[in-house]
Amino acid sequence: MNTPAAVTYVVKIPVEFIVWWYTQAPITLLKILRWIFLALVHLFSLKNLFTTFFKPWKNEYREGLVRTAIFIGAFIKTFIIIFDVFILSAIFIVEVIIFISWLAIPALAIFSLYGALFS
Repeated sequence: MNTPAAVTYVVKIPVEFIVWWYTQAPITLLKILRWIFLALVHLFSLKNLFTTFFKPWKNEYREGLVRTAIFIGAFIKTFIIIFDVFILSAIFIVEVIIFISWLAIPALAIFSLYGALFS
């Protein structure tokens, strides 16, 4: 006896969803999270802060103020770099939590459904 096409399709939907959830979607999610992280690294301009660390603040090259401007620039850039590293670390941790949550959501849904049905 042949099974109707609709029944076969309904049976295949959960399997196809789980395959998509664990194969294609994580790759896309990683690409999105990587893009966000690299955009924020560019936005915070860490590379520029390191390359101009010992340059005077506000390009102050007047006679007698160069050493003071260099000291002020290094002092301020140190705090900016520490702040940027702290923020980027927090963003990285949030992105790792998002990725792990993405992988855990189907299992959480199945365990919740199991608990609701059999408790």
